[in-house]
Amino acid sequence: MSKPDHKGAVCVSGAAGGIGEVLVGRLLGEGYAVSAWDMAPGPLAAISNANFVFHALDTRDKAALARAVADARSRFGRLHGFVSLAAIYRTQPFLDIDEETWDAHFSVNLKGTLLAAQAVLPTLRAQKSGSVVLFSSLMARTGLAGSAAYAATKGGVLGLARAMAIDVAPDNVRVNTVSPTIADTAMPRANLTDEQMRARADASPMKRLGMPLDMAEAAIFLLDPENSYMTGADIRVNGGSTLF
Repeated sequence: MSKPDHKGAVCVSGAAGGIGEVLVGRLLGEGYAVSAWDMAPGPLAAISNANFVFHALDTRDKAALARAVADARSRFGRLHGFVSLAAIYRTQPFLDIDEETWDAHFSVNLKGTLLAAQAVLPTLRAQKSGSVVLFSSLMARTGLAGSAAYAATKGGVLGLARAMAIDVAPDNVRVNTVSPTIADTAMPRANLTDEQMRARADASPMKRLGMPLDMAEAAIFLLDPENSYMTGADIRVNGGSTLF
């Protein structure tokens, strides 16, 4: 049997978003195969690569997740890891947060992250190798007016990752997080005006917004098997805006 022409497959949820699209490109460029998951392919529909497959799914759908993981194993052989990017973000004043909005954030951002990780982890544990990267947010530490539901779920992701890291460390599987500051993607632009976006850039010590590539590079670093002793850590990609 011929050896696969890749370094292992990485499953990516929320792959069609701003950071996800860039990350998929970087992973393919680094020689990984990619199983991309999202509700619709969006810009990923243009990718033509034997080491790429897209699955239209909701990360709260356990059966769909199981099928996607089984397909990745069958198609690519070895799984290298998982990156969780799927999330929603809706702004509401704290006293106006309704149960529907609260529950939607926890269902997608936290429960969806848990279920997707649970779908991938048995394979990684059986292989005795792998890397999981969950995306949290700077808001988990700083909060932000009108963003309590999102901040709460992203704080939950940090706790989930730390507990998961301890659980799977004996199987040589690493779990880490990336906590971006605001990045110039569709999600914040759907909730903030151009003036507010410029103000965020001006307030940064680096005087610019983070870009999707800045966040994708942190995930690439954490996926690298050379970082074999790094687990339970959180990389804050924020341009120096919050150092402690």
